[in-house]
Formats: sequence, structure tokens, C-alpha cells
Amino acid sequence: MHPTFGRRGPFRALAVTTAALLLVSIAACGSSSTGTSDKSVGKNQPLSLNMGVQSLVIQTFYPQIAQALGYFKDENLNVKITVGESTANSVQGLIGGSIDLYNGGPEGLTANEQGADLRFIAAGSNRSIWNLVAAKGITDIKQLQGATIGVSALQSISTVTTRQALVANGVDAKSIKYIVAGGSSKRFAALQAGQVKAAPLGIPVNYQASQNEGFKDFGNTNTLGAPPLAGAVLTVSKKWADGHREALRRFLRAYQRTIDALYNPAMKERIATIVAKGIQVDKPYVERAIDELFLKGDGKAMPKDCKVDPAALQTAADAFVEFGALKKKIDASTAIDNSYLEDAQQSLRSDPPKGS
Repeated sequence: MHPTFGRRGPFRALAVTTAALLLVSIAACGSSSTGTSDKSVGKNQPLSLNMGVQSLVIQTFYPQIAQALGYFKDENLNVKITVGESTANSVQGLIGGSIDLYNGGPEGLTANEQGADLRFIAAGSNRSIWNLVAAKGITDIKQLQGATIGVSALQSISTVTTRQALVANGVDAKSIKYIVAGGSSKRFAALQAGQVKAAPLGIPVNYQASQNEGFKDFGNTNTLGAPPLAGAVLTVSKKWADGHREALRRFLRAYQRTIDALYNPAMKERIATIVAKGIQVDKPYVERAIDELFLKGDGKAMPKDCKVDPAALQTAADAFVEFGALKKKIDASTAIDNSYLEDAQQSLRSDPPKGS
């Protein structure tokens, strides 16, 4: 039997399991992968850090873009990037010290409830990064009543926003069946294999799914009625961040430059080539994504200043409470710390990279 959940069921059970794992991780927390504090490091001394990113969609691909454009090299910073399918596992990596930063869902909120001290220091996307895509023959969302939906995890924010979109369009939440299929590319494969009837797919994977495969793209979950929520955030352990301010400053300088480049029409073709190769999606779909999210967008999904939208993060936190991943309502804004980003932005203004 496929796992299902109504209002709270498996979300509560999985929250307990995740909490237990997080407490173990907190207890076992060791030194960061980059070792001791970098407070005395000179500007020209090389530094390293380990970066975790969620499955390959454009809003979590910013570090790879920065690397390909040479922005980390400009900062004398070596960044090892690890792609993961599970936000929960990546959050545990932050707590345990196997990764230093993470760009993905805001599940760090649930970790903080269990005693972690994580901070959201920059936006990945202040809106849902998933479109609801259904198999051939499905022309109305109501046809997904009782259907099997492919998700990355039962407790993930992508599952939450998908469920909200389905319910907003008249689908009974208790009728939905969920299969854990992995990240966007794996959920796409599950659709192709007929294992699921629908799945939330990230941009630009959704474009390829609808144009090449003939699947039905119903649109972004926010436009379908799910409340706008922070789909991806840059998360860090406060302890690591405070001890590695120079490495973090260098990273955020490159991160800000990457967003600046995405808003620059002259960089569109070059970035599209990088992203298309990296996430294995046809280049025209990446160009469409850059147009819609940046060049022709309203700036709300990924603002030019890279800051997390407190209201969008609160929506995510409230959804976690509703579905049992958080025990009680919290003030999500207390997990936002803009000081690291603002420091990097000031540094860029006073000391821009050579040739920029």
C-alpha cells in the first residue's frame, strides 16, 4: 500500500523520526569540514567550504553557476558542491558538520525546534519552485482525486505546497497517495515510467516534461492556490558562520554576483549554456526559465538583494505546523539573519573583484 496522509498522520510520525535523527546529529556534532576559525585569515589566503544543494533546478543551481563563471576563483575560495535529494539529510549534514552551507528547502525550521541553531542568510527562492505536472490524458486537476503523486519526501516543503494546490482545486486531501521518488529529475522519470499520475517538478524540468513528453503542466503551485512560500533558502549553522566569517563573506560575494548576472540580459546565453549542461535540460527551456524568473519576472521569487522574504518563510512555517512537522506556531523571522549578506554586499561595493 502506498503511504497516504490526511491532515496530520504521517507528517506527525515522520516529524518524530526526523526529530530523533536531528537530536542524534546535534549530540554528535563535530568540527566543520573547513576546520578552525578563519578570523585571522588574510585576504589572499585560500579558503574552502562544503556546499550542499537540493536536486537540480535553476533556483538551487546558483552555486554551480558561480563556480562555472569563475566567481569563487575570484574570491580565492574552493567550494565543493554536493547535490542531495533529501532536505532532511542535508539539514542533518549542517548540524553534524559534513556540509557548511545548504541551498534548499526551509526544513531547518523544524531542526531549530529540536535544538539546532540554524540561520537563513539568503534567498534561493521566495516562492514555490515547483509546477504541478500530470500524466498524459489528465486535463483537469480534479482528475487527480485518488491519484498517486511522486514526491521527494512526505514531509518536504514541495509536498506541502503540492498538497495545498491540489486541495485548493477541489481534490480531497485524504484521497491522495504519495510515493517517495526523489528529486525533480527522478520524479520526471517516475512520470515517464507511469509510476505516478502527477508530481511537482522544478523549473525548467517542467518545461521539458510538457513540451517533449506531452505531460500536462498546470502551473506553479502558488498560482494554483497554494500560499506563496519560501521554496529555497541558503541555510547555515550560526556557530559555523560566526567562526568562518571570511569564507562566508567570500561565498556570499560570489552568490550576489551570480544573481546580478542572472538579471543581466547580456549574461543570459552564457548562463543558459552552463545550466542546460549541468541539469541536463534543453537550453531553450533554461532560457525560458531565466526570462520568467529574472529578466521578465516581478522580482518577488528571487529579489535582486537576495534577501529572504519573512512573510514567505512564515507561510512555510505555518504549513509545517498544519501538517505536524512543527509542534506549534513559531515566528519564522527569528531564523533570518541578514548580517552576513549585508556584510558581503558592502564588501562588494568597497572592494569589487578585479575586472568586474
